[in-house]
Amino acid sequence: IKVQKAIVSTLLDYERQKIEEWGGDVDATSSTTLGLPLLQRSEVDRHLVTNFDPALVRLLREVKYFLLLEIPVPDSALQIFQLSDTFRAWTGNLDLIVGMNNSVLSTMIPVEKPLVVPYLEKFDLVIQSGLETLNWQSPGVEEFIRDSMEQVKIVHGVLKTMQDNLSTMKDIIAQWERPMIERKTKPMEKEEFERTFKSLCNT
Repeated sequence: IKVQKAIVSTLLDYERQKIEEWGGDVDATSSTTLGLPLLQRSEVDRHLVTNFDPALVRLLREVKYFLLLEIPVPDSALQIFQLSDTFRAWTGNLDLIVGMNNSVLSTMIPVEKPLVVPYLEKFDLVIQSGLETLNWQSPGVEEFIRDSMEQVKIVHGVLKTMQDNLSTMKDIIAQWERPMIERKTKPMEKEEFERTFKSLCNT
């Protein structure tokens, strides 16, 4: 029994030590990752990415499992975990914004660019704070997301309308590829010509 108690005590001490070490990592991770800007932009193709550090995702997952196992966690980790639903909502909306922006940049053809660029420039102005100053602890994140979503929907809608119109025009032009009147091997009677012409006009 004494040996068993000694083993249990040693295991509890080891667990406590590891939790304390993990708590120190939590402070280091949170201070670094929560201070990152909301978005990052590629210098190559100007595509955006939601800048939510994987280390913070891992931290939230670890806290969740610790709580399920009824293992005590540091207050700092608990405070971050209490914001997990907020972070999930923010990253979900930012991913939508990023996706629409990147889709516009990937599908826009050169002839469309002059018409779309003014809207893109307005969007760039709106998201500038998310690239430079706003982080995951800043006030005003929800307002930033709302304004960015509104503007990127405008950009995406403008491009989609242009592409839909172009597709419609291509379909119309394709119908004109066949000749209006086919040349017959023998002369066509007047009545037959009139019937054929009326039929073409009605299609």
